[in-house]
Amino acid sequence: MNKRKSRLATICSVICMAFAILCSPATALTTQAAVSQESEIMPMKDVISWVTKVENGKVYKRLYNFSTATWLSDWIYVRDEP
Repeated sequence: MNKRKSRLATICSVICMAFAILCSPATALTTQAAVSQESEIMPMKDVISWVTKVENGKVYKRLYNFSTATWLSDWIYVRDEP
């Protein structure tokens, strides 16, 4: 009988602690504060793409970072314009 009461007390304690952790107002306030402070989405990955040009009947390409507005490579010859 004593072992059964001890097991029941342990189960009740675990349930109460879980309820207290999940429903605590500090957790809810922290989550709301984090969401309300993020008013603008900031990209974490740069947008990088090839830029092409045709000069004297020849096609060239160059790598460009649109996020920082900088060139990442020199002009590279691709092919003659058909």
